[in-house]
Amino acid sequence: MKLLKRFYLKEFMVAFGVAALGLSLMLATFDLINRMSGLREAGLYGFIKYTALVLPQYMVYTMPMAVLFASLFTVGHAVKNRESVAVMAAGGRMRALFLPLAAAGAFLALLSFGLSQFVAPGATQLANSMTRSRGGALFLEGTVWMRAEDGSLVRFSLYSKEDESAREVQIFRFENGMLAERIDAGGAKYRGGRWILTGVSIYELLRSSYTKKSVITLPGFIEPEFLDRQVLTSEEMGITELYRYTKRLRRAGIRSTKLDVDVQSRIAYPLVNFIMVLFATALSLKRGMGGLAAAGVGVGVSLFYWLVYTFGLSLGYSGLLPPFAAAWTVPLSFAAISLWLFVRIRD
Repeated sequence: MKLLKRFYLKEFMVAFGVAALGLSLMLATFDLINRMSGLREAGLYGFIKYTALVLPQYMVYTMPMAVLFASLFTVGHAVKNRESVAVMAAGGRMRALFLPLAAAGAFLALLSFGLSQFVAPGATQLANSMTRSRGGALFLEGTVWMRAEDGSLVRFSLYSKEDESAREVQIFRFENGMLAERIDAGGAKYRGGRWILTGVSIYELLRSSYTKKSVITLPGFIEPEFLDRQVLTSEEMGITELYRYTKRLRRAGIRSTKLDVDVQSRIAYPLVNFIMVLFATALSLKRGMGGLAAAGVGVGVSLFYWLVYTFGLSLGYSGLLPPFAAAWTVPLSFAAISLWLFVRIRD
């Protein structure tokens, strides 16, 4: 029994590795083709480097489909060869026989979370930097440091792309290499081609003067399109950085619905790897699928799950569902179905 468990586990991991790597490389290649115009000067080395950098993110995306396919293939193969019948005749139990696959699914869920938290964000950020310029700006948890068109050094303490607004803006202007003026503003909004700063304090250091104004406008200062490129996407941030960013936005009263949904989905999505093992094992033992049938069912179920899951996320992005419900309704529903099917496996 132990030897058979190890054999199935090995077969599962090999099938998973082939499927996950193959699907990820395919998607990374498509991505490379779409970004080819921005990588022309990088040459062959740049193409290889870009593909390697986007691979971790696509691994996270494709792991559930690969897990489902590997489970269907491994368990279906055992059923087709009547190995499960022989085990039952010898007094073995089906759930116990394939329990190592469930353990592997739990391990892959943790691996997926680790990739999405520690590896993929940094790699994706480096990949994106190869195709777009951030203009030497620095971004960390919502804070942006950059140079304006007039050469001033600007700090947006908390910037929101969704409504083109910011909190605690500081502008440092220089003359002959010396700090000449500092402008502090409690908030800023971009309206009608100009930035409107509120709660402004102006320190003219060379003249030793101080002025307070309720509102000032800065036309032709920094275009939001350029500023938006400085802000990391959710894929370029780990879950801890993303959570801190959304927390700062909420404290400042800035709406961040999409980012709130993304935080929840970062936790919910990796769990699908474990759920897929339970679902595929129960389905294969019931239907006895293997080979092409397993591949077909794997693709079909994965596409259906992905469509329903992304539809739920879109409802969350639009505000029709709370972030937790948008990210967790489909995974928890699928988990309930999978557990019910797994428990009903006849021993």
